[in-house]
Amino acid sequence: MRIEIVIFDGFDLLDAFGPLEPLIASGCEVELVHLDGPRLIRSQQGVRVEATARLGAGDLTDGLLVPGGGWLTRAPEGAWAEVRSGRLPEAVADLGSRIPWVSSVCSGGMVLASAGLLEGRRATTNRACFEEFRPLVGEVVDARVVDDGDRLTAGALSSGLDLGLHLVSRFVGRDVARDVSRRLEYPPPQ
Repeated sequence: MRIEIVIFDGFDLLDAFGPLEPLIASGCEVELVHLDGPRLIRSQQGVRVEATARLGAGDLTDGLLVPGGGWLTRAPEGAWAEVRSGRLPEAVADLGSRIPWVSSVCSGGMVLASAGLLEGRRATTNRACFEEFRPLVGEVVDARVVDDGDRLTAGALSSGLDLGLHLVSRFVGRDVARDVSRRLEYPPPQ
């Protein structure tokens, strides 16, 4: 399984790397991508991370993960800025219509919702975003992970690890997810 994690200046490290760890541990191919192609990206925490490809450039992409970051502070870089520019939601909407599933962590859910991908769907995001989220989704669910078929969303920050294990369980296998969970010394998915 090949998964793209789209990163952008101001993304939250844990939102991206929480799910990345169990996905890689299960044997999935994960690539950090950017809307405009390979480049160095500065996270919300100031850590520089390299995106190695352009979003959607891989023909065999099975899924997409969108992290959050910077939404609650209305930061000039992060999910809030990406939604305001409109470019990332447009690209995510296009890719989301062509691949098997799309997911988000924390305020990355606001990117999916702004792209119209959560309309009429059950979804979650950072609890502090619920009021802004509500008009854009079918039902706001206060949960760590919400699986609505081809749309999977996770709550704030550490919920990304739960999402990663859930994706492994669903797409790779429950036994593999349990093994990865044990190796990570993190509770297994329900």
